[in-house]
Amino acid sequence: MKRVSPHKFFRLDFDQMLEEGKRQENIHTANVGEYNLVRGMHAFFDSEVLPYILNNDWVYEAASTFASDYAIDCFHFLKLSGQEAYNAQKNLLEINKKVVDFLARAYHAGAAPSAGTVDLPKASNFLDLVEVDKLSPEMRSEATVLHEQAKDHEFLQLRVTLRGIRESYETSLPRVMYVVRRAIKVKLGLPPKPSDSELIGISEYISWYTARVSGGHPLYPVLGELHTFYKVARNVGSHHQGLEWKPESDEVVLTDDCTTLTMPLHEFQQKHRHIIYVCELGLRGILSAFCEREQGDVSNWLVKEYVKTFPEDFPEGEPGTVELYPT
Repeated sequence: MKRVSPHKFFRLDFDQMLEEGKRQENIHTANVGEYNLVRGMHAFFDSEVLPYILNNDWVYEAASTFASDYAIDCFHFLKLSGQEAYNAQKNLLEINKKVVDFLARAYHAGAAPSAGTVDLPKASNFLDLVEVDKLSPEMRSEATVLHEQAKDHEFLQLRVTLRGIRESYETSLPRVMYVVRRAIKVKLGLPPKPSDSELIGISEYISWYTARVSGGHPLYPVLGELHTFYKVARNVGSHHQGLEWKPESDEVVLTDDCTTLTMPLHEFQQKHRHIIYVCELGLRGILSAFCEREQGDVSNWLVKEYVKTFPEDFPEGEPGTVELYPT
């Protein structure tokens, strides 16, 4: 069984985000380019944030505040959103199994001749492959119930995704940017200001960021190009209405005052992953560097709190244990 120190534990999870980028590309061709996006973000944190935490007292001070005051907020969000997403994914897999089983039986009954030759964009589309009039009364009733379950789950999953975007934007991202801004200021040779010690709203961080970096910066695809989307999604996520789902065209519509954004479902989900990449790379990377430098009580406390964020039945990788620092 592998034994790792707290900073190596966070580092393993930091590096694991690269594998997630690869995994998403393997899932669907629409995700091509996602690995390069994650790799660029990972390289930015690895070469321009983590070294300053280790070697620059002013940036380490920000990382220490992040570790002691802000990381737990990120952990709580990670636990709640992770449980929601994991449970929604488990339910989706169960529905997909039911759909596959139903189509197999419908095929053998001569009511779904093209089943097995068509890739469905979503589970509720299974009825497009079924000649309902050829089904038995029992299977017809089963198809109606299963179709309603699939439709209900699709909208529920959209709400889970929207909540994840809103909370990432409002909770985790500004806390990560609290440290990132100091690292960028050191790299650019900008002097410290009293406001650098304050946790401010994400819009202020993004305005500061976009005014000082070019469009080629690794975080710009999220903090710059998609800022309008995340701002609208944040607002819609707090409205009693505003999220519209068009299942017939697989489109999501977000309406905030005079702004309406319409996009395919896979783009909506991809934009969610993009902001998660920034937040998760930031959280894990910052804590890895902090723990490597501090190697004390705070590091030990953090890693024990972090492991609580994962559901009890969450699939584990290679078995291992964390060896706490001596204090």
